[in-house]
Amino acid sequence: MIKYRYLREKELMLEYADHLHDPETAAILNKGAVETAGQARHLAKFYWRMVDASLDDDIESWLERINTTLYIALDDAGFGTIWDEEIPVS
Repeated sequence: MIKYRYLREKELMLEYADHLHDPETAAILNKGAVETAGQARHLAKFYWRMVDASLDDDIESWLERINTTLYIALDDAGFGTIWDEEIPVS
């Protein structure tokens, strides 16, 4: 289950899922749970696409909250390593 500290986290991710034409992410977020390794990897990749897409937006503090929320959700579902594997290497 994805547990949000703030409703705005989910709203913002859904906005970016729409902006990035990513219905799979929207479906995962609307279901509220990550059930497979494929969904976990997709959500992790989406997060980093969202970070790249938001470079001109002023949402850094929200990105930090979302990062924590998604990491905890994936880790609780047993997919913490997938989250770690998708962190971009600079």
